[in-house]
Amino acid sequence: MFTEEQLENVVLEYFQELGYECLHGSRLSRDIKEVLLYDRIETRLKKLNKGLSIDIIREAIRKIKTFDTNDVFTNNKVFSKYLTETVEVTEFVDGETIYHRVSLVDWSTPENNDFLVVNQLEVIEKGAKKIPDIVVYVNGMPLVVIELKSASREEVNIDHAFNQLKNYMNVHIPSLFYYNAFLMISDGVKTEAGTITAPLDRFSAWKKINVEDAIIENRPLDTMMYGLFNKKRMLDVIKNFILFTNEAKIMAAYHQYYGMRKAIVSTVNATQTDGRAGVIWHTQGSGKSYSMVFLTGNLVKHHQLKNPTIIVITDRNDLDGQLFATFSGASDFIRQTPLQAESRSHIKDLLENRKTGGIIFSTIQKFEEETGLLSDRENIIVMVDEAHRTQYGTDAKYDIATGEQKYGYAKYLRDAIPNAAFIAFTGTPIETTDKSTTGLFGEVIDVYDMTQAVQDGATVKIYYESRLAKVKLDETQMSEIDKEYWRMQVNEGVEDYVVEESQKHLSRMELIIGDKDRIRQVVADIINHYEDRKDLVEGKAMIVAYSRKTAFAMYKEIMEQRPDWEEKVKIVMTANNQDPEELAVLVGNKQTRKDREIEFKNVESPFKIVIVVDMWLTGFDVPSLDTMYVDKPMKAHNLMQAIARVNRVYSGKTGGLVVDYIGLKRNLMEALKTYTSRDQDKVQENEQARDIALNILEVLRNQFHKFNYRDFFGNSDKRRYEVIRDGAEFAQATEKGKALFLTETKKLKDVYKICTGLLTKEIKEEIAYFIAVRSFILKSSKPGTPDLKEVNERISKLLENAILEDGVMVLTEATTNESFDLLNEENISKLRAIPQKNIATTILMRVMKEKLKDVKKKNMIVSKSFSERFEKIIEKYHNRNDHLDVYEVFEELLKFKEELEEAINEGTQLGLSYEEKAFFDVLGSDPDIKSLLQDEILLNIAKDLAQTVKEHRSHDWDKKESAQARMRLYIKKVLRKWDYPPNKEPKAVEDVLEQAKLQAANM
Repeated sequence: MFTEEQLENVVLEYFQELGYECLHGSRLSRDIKEVLLYDRIETRLKKLNKGLSIDIIREAIRKIKTFDTNDVFTNNKVFSKYLTETVEVTEFVDGETIYHRVSLVDWSTPENNDFLVVNQLEVIEKGAKKIPDIVVYVNGMPLVVIELKSASREEVNIDHAFNQLKNYMNVHIPSLFYYNAFLMISDGVKTEAGTITAPLDRFSAWKKINVEDAIIENRPLDTMMYGLFNKKRMLDVIKNFILFTNEAKIMAAYHQYYGMRKAIVSTVNATQTDGRAGVIWHTQGSGKSYSMVFLTGNLVKHHQLKNPTIIVITDRNDLDGQLFATFSGASDFIRQTPLQAESRSHIKDLLENRKTGGIIFSTIQKFEEETGLLSDRENIIVMVDEAHRTQYGTDAKYDIATGEQKYGYAKYLRDAIPNAAFIAFTGTPIETTDKSTTGLFGEVIDVYDMTQAVQDGATVKIYYESRLAKVKLDETQMSEIDKEYWRMQVNEGVEDYVVEESQKHLSRMELIIGDKDRIRQVVADIINHYEDRKDLVEGKAMIVAYSRKTAFAMYKEIMEQRPDWEEKVKIVMTANNQDPEELAVLVGNKQTRKDREIEFKNVESPFKIVIVVDMWLTGFDVPSLDTMYVDKPMKAHNLMQAIARVNRVYSGKTGGLVVDYIGLKRNLMEALKTYTSRDQDKVQENEQARDIALNILEVLRNQFHKFNYRDFFGNSDKRRYEVIRDGAEFAQATEKGKALFLTETKKLKDVYKICTGLLTKEIKEEIAYFIAVRSFILKSSKPGTPDLKEVNERISKLLENAILEDGVMVLTEATTNESFDLLNEENISKLRAIPQKNIATTILMRVMKEKLKDVKKKNMIVSKSFSERFEKIIEKYHNRNDHLDVYEVFEELLKFKEELEEAINEGTQLGLSYEEKAFFDVLGSDPDIKSLLQDEILLNIAKDLAQTVKEHRSHDWDKKESAQARMRLYIKKVLRKWDYPPNKEPKAVEDVLEQAKLQAANM
């Protein structure tokens, strides 16, 4: 095995290689109730602050030791300001106040600082002793805390390391985290970093070492240690790439750090050359807004730029407001409060009244209000967000009818501030037509695309589901219209915005999409789809309508079909004087939109479904939003920006779903990815376990005969780790080799448990190596053991592949009822025809198993009798000796399915509800009762019991003894009312009570 202690030694070796001093906690001379190393702080601060008296130094130390609160976040924010900006100490001399600035770190020369790594640091706080794995001290201050877990134990991972750090911070030793810059967690396979406020899904790997390097996917510990913990780089990150908002501490991810580092260099060069700094292409949802903040914060303090003015340009008012809010929240980091321009003249005033500094926000449209010069200053830097949408038209175009000469926004912007430097940000691929973004801004500086963002966990994958077949929209006709638009754009230079306007006003398209019957069908399908979804995280969904008219029609149809959804569904769009009064009331004004934005982002609010046309499709960030219903033609960057609304990371959210009613598949498929999963075979145990283990070991040796893993048995933990890691790489050289290795090591792991006492030490170590490699591969490919959701996902995939013929690609999780209902006569015929009967049988077993779980929640008698039968069928399948046996099991499962269906539906035939039928079955499970009482009496008792339980249940009654005692009395009254046999009453009361509790627990 490869233990946590051994991984700790590996990490310490990395630090030693990087030039850090390493000490075991027991070798430090310190008060274990203190987390600061006072001797080291004082020694180093004296060297860094020559000329300051020891009293001044000690007062600075006193200030970083003393806080006004016990709140970790507040204190961390205070200390971070001390750390990055110096500690201010006042001194009274001859009645005069003198201000001194005490530097805690030499940021420019890393060698002037004291870097110490301490493992097993004991800290006593609140009467308890805790021992973090590794603490990184800089000048005696604990700036990084590292928690490690075993690389070869599948049952533990970085989740456990994260939880342990959170417990240390929030409960046991909070003072250690007052000084924390960032945290690191690792189990050898995964290594991630994050801040004290970051949830686990916001911790991330560091996948590059140097700025010019390519991304490295399979060396997480290497890249983290050599990349982030390089002394110069770590200090750079701490000082220049960590910021605070009112609620959170945000640290740049690796792509933000390296991308913005390149952008800083490029922007400085641009100010001295042609003003073209370049283009940053970071996909939507990957933190582009904060990348812009990090860049701004570094530019405003860059010594060569001499406090420049930054102008941030967007192309929509809502985006301008959102980005402005992001910058405003980080005003400490950017060292000033940003300003929002109200008009072109306001921009002019803001520029004229300052020679340096300032961060000004404006929409691009303000530069077309009037043309001409705004400022000829050279120390202006313009950042253009989503530059591909508006930055074209530097060359003149002519109106054939009037001869009028026209330009695009880019020309007016550059005429207004001719000596500025320009840098572009975009979330979509750069186009190469005449509106070339790179031609205007320079070469691409950095790329972080959708695929990489998903691999890194910066965004979630996007699922796609076509519902065209269900609404009978003429896809051929729609496709032809789409192709014609495309031909015009490619062959005739028609711009995107022209196509969009055409689509809005094209009566033929409006007639097709806005047809009353079609709207009714689409809305009915959306409602059914929404209500059937069991995996909606917070119930947030967005409907993208074709036009204002169709949006309004959809809203009215939803209210017609679901009158009680008034609080749940709202329209968000700009006000329009041409709107009918009813729509105008629904839309409201600018303040209404702001209120609805706040409400929709609140996961607790009843506002769950928003209908939009154009608004909220770009730059609108609601992490909990996971479903988008699209009924509007879109393509290229407009489409990609829209669907990115559902790709944000949110706790419990495994992906975003795009439901297509209009025919987007051709445009989407390049970007959409789906999950893949692997099943692991189970191996039965037997008495010849040792022989089996040795045989498997021989197979693995043969597979690894070209790979030298001898160093695993040496003394170096670091080398041992590398051999595990490289062995995992070797085993996965081919898919066939990987499958063989995983199959054989799973068998080996199972039999090893039985025969471990019969094996030599050398054999055990060799087996431990292969099991460690197996664990490394598994933990690299998926986060852990599949849960019910993933299992259901696999079943759904099997069902679709095996029995569905239509072209609808449904990638959502199949619910129990959906899977069970798919087994109609037509699909069972398809299952019968599948030659791979093991697959067909597995499908049936999985579906039956999930359906029985569903039945158990509602009827314990039916569940019990059918569960016992089902277990026998499974046992028969597992004990099959011949390939023909599976056919017999398959037929038994089909019979089982029919009888289970009959049992479920029996209540309807008897005139009973599901709840009433459950009580009928409870009473009828006693054969004596069946002979003593007629079915008609039992039916009446069952109905009476269901009504009685319903009338007398209170909140959480099934969890309170006193409430249960009262319920027993009510049940007894019903039984006695119908002359239920007294000698049978005690058991009947308890059985009925159990069934009632079961129903209560699953309401």
